Amino acid sequence: MKNRYVFQTLGLLLVLAACGTQPPPNQTLELDGTFGSGGVAVAADAGAAGSGDAAYAIVVDADGILLAGHGCAAADPTCWISASNSWVAAAWRFTPEGASNPGFAASGVFQDADAAGGGQANIIFDALGRPGGFLLAGGGKNAAGDLDAVLWALAEDGELDPTTFASGKAVVSDLVSAGYHDFVHAVSKDAGGYWMAGGVGSSASDYTMAVWRLQADGAPDTNFDGDGVFNDPAHSMEYVSDLAILPGGAPLAVGEGYGTHQPLVWKLRPEGGFDTTFAGGRVELPTPEGSGAALALALDGAKVLVAGYASIAGVPHLALWRLTPDGTLDPEFGSNGLRVLEGTSPANYHDGLVDLAVDEQGRYWLVGGVTSDAGDLDMAVWRLLPSGELDPHFCGGGPCTFDNAAGGYGDDWGTALVLTQNAVYVGGWSWDGTSRDAVVWKLGLVDTSR
Repeated sequence: MKNRYVFQTLGLLLVLAACGTQPPPNQTLELDGTFGSGGVAVAADAGAAGSGDAAYAIVVDADGILLAGHGCAAADPTCWISASNSWVAAAWRFTPEGASNPGFAASGVFQDADAAGGGQANIIFDALGRPGGFLLAGGGKNAAGDLDAVLWALAEDGELDPTTFASGKAVVSDLVSAGYHDFVHAVSKDAGGYWMAGGVGSSASDYTMAVWRLQADGAPDTNFDGDGVFNDPAHSMEYVSDLAILPGGAPLAVGEGYGTHQPLVWKLRPEGGFDTTFAGGRVELPTPEGSGAALALALDGAKVLVAGYASIAGVPHLALWRLTPDGTLDPEFGSNGLRVLEGTSPANYHDGLVDLAVDEQGRYWLVGGVTSDAGDLDMAVWRLLPSGELDPHFCGGGPCTFDNAAGGYGDDWGTALVLTQNAVYVGGWSWDGTSRDAVVWKLGLVDTSR
């Protein structure tokens, strides 16, 4: 069958539909068989052969695709759940055709098994493209055994760039208190420097949310909250999962109270401190049973779209919330600001990260996973209308799902999403029956109306 990829014509079709001359086309996503192996590129093992890998961030540019996440220094296929101290921070580079790019770092893989001086628990959670290369954010344990936040500046060839940071890395440690863990999950960039977000704490059980502001050379920007970091000691056991910088420089963050399993949104002032005009600056998102997590955010004009989990009958489901500019739930979205999707998605926090995007037609795209009829997890992509309803013209009104990316018959999950004019790229992981691999899916939007 000849596929009709319709990204280029969506605007015209929608205009025709609005004029009453043609209904919206029925569409589905299909793997692009010209990419990788049947539409999927499987990353080489980072660290030891046969170890468990995962990808949490994706960057797509004219020269190919970058995945970022972690591998494992030990030949342990379950390293991702059993031996986090063996994690190796990793970034994989692929050509536009989905082949490993041998000109990037060592055989297509950048690796750092000693991000902060302690040689343990190294991971990359976020990545950005930048002129001349990439910016990666994550961290690792230092020699004292606590976590430090790390920014890696990579040149296009995958080597550390000392012209950005002195050693190619900016390590952020102990801005709140000596010996504290500094856990970073998200990064954003503006003309003056970098923003990072995550949590700080004296142990992994008492993080408080944190947002850092760094100068262009990686040094703390003391114009932000006096020392370069804002945290909220009034609320313990909380951390940030995603970050956006609003027009005017205000940080907006989402995350979770992992002690209370409460999805949260924070808005800060550009100079630091809560923006109290945004529902007090700290917003607790509702869930049907009071349990969930906020993992990703996107902006729809002045409105804030949040994706994460909400539990029903004790089982996690993917969920979306929408907030108005003043931080209140938008009654015009879903059920008073919340839409819980059908289908269970019981991945844990690190495995089950999700991502979302808003397309040029104002529709919402969400990637994650869902339990299949066979009982395993399938990578899933949803498209929703601005009302919060599933788009009835996309995948029959439900998600498009994909299984067995790495060649096995286990779980598949999408953690990162990029929409381009001609394709949908998803980064994530797949269990091949023996170990877990980092993967990229390239999907084409196909017209099934005829």
